[in-house]
Amino acid sequence: AELAACGEDKDTLQLYLDHLSAREALTAGDESLLNDGTVTLFEGWCPAENLSQVETLLENLGCAWTATDPTEEEIPQVPVKLRDNFFCRCMNVVTEMYSLPAYNGVDPNPLMAPFFILFFGVMMADMGYGILMIAASLYVLKKSKPREGTRNFMELVFWCGISTTIVGAMTGGFLGDFIPQIAKIIDPESTLELPALFTPLNDTVAIMLGSIALGCVQIITGMTISIVRKIQAGNFLDALFDEITWWIILAGTGLAVLGIGSVSGVPVVLIAGVLMLVYGAGRGKKGFGKVTGFVAAGYNGVTGFFSDILSYVRLMALMLSGAVLAQVFNMLGATTGNVVTFIIIAFVGNMLNLALNLLGCYVHDMRLQFLEFFGRFYKDGGKAYRPLRVRAKHVEIIKEDTKSC
Repeated sequence: AELAACGEDKDTLQLYLDHLSAREALTAGDESLLNDGTVTLFEGWCPAENLSQVETLLENLGCAWTATDPTEEEIPQVPVKLRDNFFCRCMNVVTEMYSLPAYNGVDPNPLMAPFFILFFGVMMADMGYGILMIAASLYVLKKSKPREGTRNFMELVFWCGISTTIVGAMTGGFLGDFIPQIAKIIDPESTLELPALFTPLNDTVAIMLGSIALGCVQIITGMTISIVRKIQAGNFLDALFDEITWWIILAGTGLAVLGIGSVSGVPVVLIAGVLMLVYGAGRGKKGFGKVTGFVAAGYNGVTGFFSDILSYVRLMALMLSGAVLAQVFNMLGATTGNVVTFIIIAFVGNMLNLALNLLGCYVHDMRLQFLEFFGRFYKDGGKAYRPLRVRAKHVEIIKEDTKSC
């Protein structure tokens, strides 16, 4: 009851909250200052691309300054700034929900963006839904001019809407089979069908194989990033026995199936890969540990690799479920035999289907990125780079144009 009575003071309380947040930021900033009344020492972090601007500012102010790269001991304390270009910044929403990368890790946004956007479009796969997503995101971006977090999310919706529209054009889906159904109500003899390269209901196996192929591409990309990072760190043997060995085994298996590269019926490439696995799994182990190491590496490698690939079948499953639900709602509307009631029922049903798919596709897309992709190379634990400035949640500060006054 006491809290409810404070409802009249909501605006004032929100103003105080933003005021205290700014005070808190200033207090935290004071921790970077040392002042004895005569000399002030200030320490801070600066992105490399902005260093020249900071140097110019300090020189103009007559300051003594020095800039150094972080040492190994300082790396855990170095803040992280993700890519902020017009395409990659929308991925900040996804990355921040997982964990920021460590300073000496990899910024996943440029690597993840093409996969995330493409996978979302494959799962949604409807021109009507894609157009609605594009229109809604552009409206919010232009009309509301949202702040950073909301802006990044709406830009993600925009890019996913484009992907959804393109894949929807390939599957011939526009609010499911909305157009063919309404054409049949108007003319029962109509055979109108939208052109399509493939359809979820008729080409399920092909779509499933395509989903697995996309999964293979992303997994191999993740393994490639891991190899590069290990080589950069001087751990070539780890890259050779952890990732490259499995590439040789997989390539050797494919060649053996095709009957290529065998000498007197012996699959040379496959045997070479297995021998590398045996040696790599036993490195650093003694006695029976070499055997258990090989068994564990073989079992975990095979089951892990193929289970990760099979996870991408969800791309086909979400595409199929969305298409079926849309057709069910359209069919319910078509049973009335009236154009107006058909449009009402089909529109309400498709909006419900759109809402369900927006949530489902987003969650399943994140799962593929976090588990199947990040698990190959990602090093988390970073903290955000937050330069000192006013970060108000409820109060919008506008800089007025005083020249016209």
